[in-house]
Amino acid sequence: MKRLPQLLLCLLVCVSAVPAMADGRGHGGGRHGGGHVNHYNGGYNGGHHGGGYGYRGGWNGNWVGPVVGAALLGGAIYAASTPSYAVQPQIVVAPQPYAVGPRVAYFCSTAQAYYPQVPTCQVPWQVVNY
Repeated sequence: MKRLPQLLLCLLVCVSAVPAMADGRGHGGGRHGGGHVNHYNGGYNGGHHGGGYGYRGGWNGNWVGPVVGAALLGGAIYAASTPSYAVQPQIVVAPQPYAVGPRVAYFCSTAQAYYPQVPTCQVPWQVVNY
């Protein structure tokens, strides 16, 4: 987003230079007096040339190319100098689901009851799924 205002400013500078190039100064008046050629004696009679040069100061249009070239080169250097960051994909490790074993109960065959109702059993406990 930082490059857009700079690009617009460069474009504004280039576009604002166009009216200066279209300025009418530098063209002389070019008036000619009322002289005429005398055909009888082969000479020029009277008249004058006035205002043939007018304002010639200022700049010509030879600066537009270097300014546009410098703007393009500066923009390219600026774009190349900005750091670019590679987005690393985020690694997500999903935890393994807790493995729930089968539900079991411990049965005592001599007491004909389940643990914890019978705290001890004289024979080995029988594992019963439920």
